Amino acid sequence: MNIGTRVRIPEAARLSFFWFGIQVVWGAVLGVLLQVRLVSIFADGAAARYALFAAVGAAAAILAQLISAILSDRAVACGRSRAPLYLVGTTLAVGAIVAFLNVGSARALFAAYLALQIGMNLAVAPYQAAVPEYLRREHQRAGSAWLAAMQSLGNAVGAVIAAMLSLPLTAAIVPTLLFGSLILGYRSLARVVVRSVVDKETPTKVTRAHVDLFGSRAMIFLAFYTMLGYLYFWVLGSGFAGLAAPRTLAGAAIVVFTLAGVAGATLAARLGARFDLRATAILGIAAFAVATALYASSGGLVVLSVASVVGGLGWGAFLSADWALGARYVLPGSRALGFALWNLAVVLPQFFAPSIIGAFVTIRRPVGPYATSRLAFSIAFFELIVGMLWLVRLPKSEGAMELRALERR
Repeated sequence: MNIGTRVRIPEAARLSFFWFGIQVVWGAVLGVLLQVRLVSIFADGAAARYALFAAVGAAAAILAQLISAILSDRAVACGRSRAPLYLVGTTLAVGAIVAFLNVGSARALFAAYLALQIGMNLAVAPYQAAVPEYLRREHQRAGSAWLAAMQSLGNAVGAVIAAMLSLPLTAAIVPTLLFGSLILGYRSLARVVVRSVVDKETPTKVTRAHVDLFGSRAMIFLAFYTMLGYLYFWVLGSGFAGLAAPRTLAGAAIVVFTLAGVAGATLAARLGARFDLRATAILGIAAFAVATALYASSGGLVVLSVASVVGGLGWGAFLSADWALGARYVLPGSRALGFALWNLAVVLPQFFAPSIIGAFVTIRRPVGPYATSRLAFSIAFFELIVGMLWLVRLPKSEGAMELRALERR
C-alpha cells in the first residue's frame, strides 16, 4: 500500500502518541522532580548543582541521539524496522526513572539521571525521523500541530503527577505512561519504510536557511530551558509559603503553561491558512518573550498566573510551526541523523542554558534563589529577542516541505 496517497490525520495522531509519553517524562523530571531531588540531597546548594546535572545530562543526550540516529538510518537503508531502538531506549528509561526517584546518594542520583537521558534519547532519535516520513505535504502542518498538542499535554500531565503525587507513586505512574504510549503507537512506528526515491543519492548542501533555523531555534530553546529550570527557584523565593508548597505551585504553573500551549497550538493550526510557518513561529515567540519579561521584572501570584497563560499560548503556537519547519529544511540523505543534528538546537541549550546562568551568577553574585531566577529570566528574555529576530531571516513559507513518496510493507 502506498501511504504517500493514503495518510490521514488520524494516522498523524497515532504517530504522535509516543511523543505524549516522552513529554510526560520531561514535564515531570525537568520541570519539578530534578529540582526536588537536588534540594533533598544538596539543600541550599541545589541551584548550583542543577547547572552541573543539566549540563552533563545534555552532553549524554547529544551523544546518545547521534549514535541512535546513525543506527536508525542504517536499519532503514537495509530494509529493517527502527523498533529495537524504541524498545531498548524506553526500557532503559523506565528503569532509570524508578532509580532516579528512589536513590538516596548524590552519585546514585547522578548515575540515574545520566541513564535516563541516554535511554530517552536512544528512543527519541529514530522517532523524530519516523513521524514526518509518513506524512504528505498537505498533512505536514497538521502533523506538527498534533505533536505540539501532545508535547504540551504530556508536559502538563507530567507536571501534575510530579507536583501532586508522592515519589513512590510517581515512580510507578510515569514509567507506565511512557511504555503505554509506545505500545499505543508501536504498530505505526514499527513499520518498515521503503523509499520509492532513493534520497541518499540526492545531492544536498547546507544553505543560509539551515543556519538561520538552527541558530534561531537554539536561542529560543535556551530561553525555554532557562524558564523550565529556574521557575521552581523563582517560586521558592517568591514568598508563597503560606499558600502552597513550592513544588505544588511550580507544578501548577507548568500545568497552566502547557495547557495554554495546547490551546496555542490548536489556535495556530486553525489560523494556519492566514499565516505562513515563519510568521506563526515569530508571533508565538513574541508572546513567550512577554511572559519571560514579567517573570524577570516582578513577582507575585498574579504575575505567575498571567505569565503562565500568555507564555503557554505563545509556546504552543511556536511548537505548531517548529516541527514542520524542521521537516522542511532537514537534509534528506539520512533523515534520522538529519533530525538528530536539527535537534541539537534543543539538546545543546540543555547544556548551555544552566552554564550561561552559572557564569552570570558567578559574576553578579545574586543573593538567594529568587534573585538568581530573576537574573536567569532577564537573560532568557534577551535570548528570545535574538531568536525571534533570527527567525525573520528565514524565507517565507506557505506550508511544509514536500516529502518523497513512501511505501509501507
